Amino acid sequence: MIVGIGLDLIETARVGRSIKHPGFLRKVYTPSEQQYISDRNQSAQTAAGIFAAKEAVSKALGTGFGYARWLDVEILRNDLGKPYAVLTGSALERMQAIGGKNVLVSITHIRDLAAAQAVIDG
Repeated sequence: MIVGIGLDLIETARVGRSIKHPGFLRKVYTPSEQQYISDRNQSAQTAAGIFAAKEAVSKALGTGFGYARWLDVEILRNDLGKPYAVLTGSALERMQAIGGKNVLVSITHIRDLAAAQAVIDG
């Protein structure tokens, strides 16, 4: 049963400008996410995809980032490169409160945009 769906779309250039500031990186991206972005030559597309995925997860939780913290939603990749979300803190508490069991994440890029969708099943 689906208990939450979230979608986000963001301009790659907007995130590209922001990731030049270390404070933004530390506020929004976990150390593992920062390393992933760094390993891809500070790619604005990569950073925007992760950003969109975090937003999509927060929307699927039904709260946005007014409730959960940016660092409570971590977007990682499995051995095949498929993204997945790891929730901690307030994001995990909200997931449990809505009866969520799994978060499924999909990220895509086209031209100057990055998009992500998150589905929480129960």
